[in-house]
Parts: sequence; structure tokens; C-alpha cells
Amino acid sequence: MLQNVVRFFTKIDYLLRETFLGLRRGGWMNWAAISTVAVLLFLFGASLQASWQLENVLSQLGNQLEISVYLDENAVGESMQSRLLLVEGVAAAKLIPKEDAWKNLMQDLGKSDLSKATQQLGGNPLVDEFKVRAVSSDRVPDVAKRISGLQGINEVWYTNEVVERIGQLRQALSSSSVAIVAIFTVIAIAVITTTIRLIVLARRREIEVMQLVGATAVWIYFPFVLQGIFFGITGAAAAYGMLMLSLNLLGGAIVNQPELIKSLTLGLTTDLRSQLLLPTVLVVFGSVIGVLGSLLAVRRFSFNS
Repeated sequence: MLQNVVRFFTKIDYLLRETFLGLRRGGWMNWAAISTVAVLLFLFGASLQASWQLENVLSQLGNQLEISVYLDENAVGESMQSRLLLVEGVAAAKLIPKEDAWKNLMQDLGKSDLSKATQQLGGNPLVDEFKVRAVSSDRVPDVAKRISGLQGINEVWYTNEVVERIGQLRQALSSSSVAIVAIFTVIAIAVITTTIRLIVLARRREIEVMQLVGATAVWIYFPFVLQGIFFGITGAAAAYGMLMLSLNLLGGAIVNQPELIKSLTLGLTTDLRSQLLLPTVLVVFGSVIGVLGSLLAVRRFSFNS
């Protein structure tokens, strides 16, 4: 048992020493590989963060976006509220009696004599109204359509232009990000592949000696795979550091901005996805790129061995 443990740690020590030896042989190409991966992951992380932020804004607007529901003259507001709450996708329905709406309208118009205005128009011309909130922004059109089909509903009105524009922006951002990330992924893999190949060539004689003494291809080339993983993880750490620095600078720049802009950047650095999920995704993505690049580099050499 003890011998197995000692043998295991001896193998780990060998792999780590070989990995660091290869990194020392890589020289400036190591920095080229890490820098390329860092740029790729920074762009990927920035697009991911922007997508999450737009998702938060859409959710926030969806919670605030209201559907104005106007009843028929004969409909009774109190009886309609329970029916509205049964509509799928409705989160809340607030009744605004026509008397309150008429009073608020007169105040907005600067009319102090409410009874005189009512008498001139032959009564209150308004109808009972509901302010309905949907469970999410993307459910608003469907909820409005369902409500308009209810008996006793005269008109349903809502504005969804802002939400639609932000949704279109998010879709466009996702499409462009996929293209950019795909291009830089190919570049990063190519740089890592070239770097690993140069390291393998620099250690060609050592590898030939190991082959002569019977070392397997996996045992010989696995340290190069670890070097690729090192490039990916180091690039991920650098990318995450740059992202957090950028987000903090952005947060400081919007302190004195209008509330609308502040709302768009709410939770940039405090979101758990930014603190936990983002670095995890970057490390995994970077490691995968490093493994792919190193495998492509050693494949030709190991197959020829």
C-alpha cells in the first residue's frame, strides 16, 4: 500500500517537473499562447456578461411593464379582478376605479373644480381600468391577447417597444459574439498547437531516449497536454482579472449617471453568476482549448513514434 502511494507521488512529481521544463523551453511563445487565450476568454466573458446583464434588464422591465386593461361601461371592476388573475401569465392586477382615474386626470390637467368638469361633459367619460403585470416580459403579448378575449373587456393596451429593442440587441450581440469567439478560438488553438510543437521539437532528443528505454507515448506526451491546460487556466485567470477590472471601472464611471443608466448596469459585479459561474466557465473553456491545442500538437509526433 505504501509503495503504491510512493509510486503515485513519484509519477506526479515527474509529470510536474516535465511540464515546467517544457514551459521553460517554450520561452516567449508561452506568453503568446497565454495572451491569445486571455484575449479570447476576455471577449467570451464580456459577451457572456453583457448577455446576462441584458437578461437582468429584460426581467426587470418585465416586472415593471404594465398592461392597461379598459373595461366595458357595464362591467364591474371588482368582479373582473378574479377573472384576470386566473389568466395564465398574470402576476398581479390592480383596479383603478373610473372615479379615481377621472380625479387624477383632472389634477394632471390643472382642473380644480371636478364637479363642474363632470357636469360639462355630462358625467364621467372614463371606465374602470386595470393595471396588469405579467410574470415576465416575454409573456406580455400573450397575456394581452388572452385578456382581450375575455367578456367585458373593451380595450387592452401596452407598450413593448423598449423590451423588444433590448431583446433584439441581445440576439444581435449573441450572434456576433458567437462569430468572434469562434474565430479567436481557432486562433488560440493554432497558437497553442504551434507553441507545443516547438517545445516538442526542442526536446526531440530527450523524447527519443525515453522511447528507446520503453516509455509509452502517453507517458511521454502527457506533460505537453498539461502545458496546454496551464496555458488555458492562466489565460482564464488573466481574462477574469481584466473583466473584473473593467466592470469595476465601469461601475465607478456610472455613479453620477442618470437612474436609467444605473438600472442597466445594476448588479454588474455583485451578481453570483459573475462571481462564481463566470470564472468557472472561463477556466473550463480555457482548459478545453489548451487540451485541444496540445493534442493537435503531439498527435503527429505520437503517431509516428
